[in-house]
Amino acid sequence: PEYGVGWVLFYAISVFVCTIVLFNVISAMFVERTMAAASALSLEKRRARLQDEKHLFRKVTSLIKRMIELSPGIEIPDNELSASLSEVMQMEVPVAVVDRAIEDPFVKQTLNELDIQPPDHRRLSDIFDPDNGGTVELADVAIGIRRMRGDPRRSDIVCIDLMIRCMQPVLAETLELVTEIRNALIPGDSIDAASLGKNV
Repeated sequence: PEYGVGWVLFYAISVFVCTIVLFNVISAMFVERTMAAASALSLEKRRARLQDEKHLFRKVTSLIKRMIELSPGIEIPDNELSASLSEVMQMEVPVAVVDRAIEDPFVKQTLNELDIQPPDHRRLSDIFDPDNGGTVELADVAIGIRRMRGDPRRSDIVCIDLMIRCMQPVLAETLELVTEIRNALIPGDSIDAASLGKNV
């Protein structure tokens, strides 16, 4: 009665707004902390999974066994794969087998459990057959899977860059040697390494 209806309404609305705002702020802080904790826990689990060598060995073994099953003319050893590891690692399967294996639900699940990114699944045959020979060694499958796991790191790019830099002087020396051999075989048609390199 002292302040009138207007002040009462103003006070009620002010308390209501402040309560809602405060509640939203507290809720937002709680949700943010919960999401951050969940993200950190998920990252920790993934890191532990990537460092688990037994998990990697089991999944790669089952992957290789499935590829052998899909390969015509290749028989699975009667004993455990680990007992005939050297023999299995020297086996070669056609690239078409790798492409067919990628469509297999079991292989897809195994690749996902190995943290191989789904967009990379269809490129595995190209990755495992860098010389375009049409076949893939099972040893290259095991090595390639290990290196492809997880997210790409900057160290991967730096490593490739350094390897290419190491190859440059070797290629230059090879080109110079080829030029000398060519000039020796064809004395009248002398050519230097620089011009040969431009033509290549």
